[in-house]
Amino acid sequence: MLSVVIYAVLFSVATVVSILLLGSREIIGGVITPIRMVQIIFTWQFILGAFMALIARLLFMLINNALYRMPEFSDSSTTITALITTVALVFVIIANYYFLNEQITFTQAIGAAIIFFGIFLVTS
Repeated sequence: MLSVVIYAVLFSVATVVSILLLGSREIIGGVITPIRMVQIIFTWQFILGAFMALIARLLFMLINNALYRMPEFSDSSTTITALITTVALVFVIIANYYFLNEQITFTQAIGAAIIFFGIFLVTS
């Protein structure tokens, strides 16, 4: 189970970094035309963000594999993996607040708490 926790933390970090890089105002600001899209693809933010997204997908597979090898989780390992990795969305909201100066609404805070509680219920 420790490996699942470690992989989930690494998945969250990779997801947060990927989304922070691709959600920066320099990337998403203005009109995105086909030419601008090609320019974005060759920025360091996009390349690093895409790499981190790839790392997150690989970590998803590692989490799924670790759960699959546990008899109590093997029948629903992919579903549980998907639920566990939703925790990353909570960290994305928090990181966006601190690094992109986005606002966290009361509804988002309640949603984050529900996600954490749901993950606790599923994995306990």
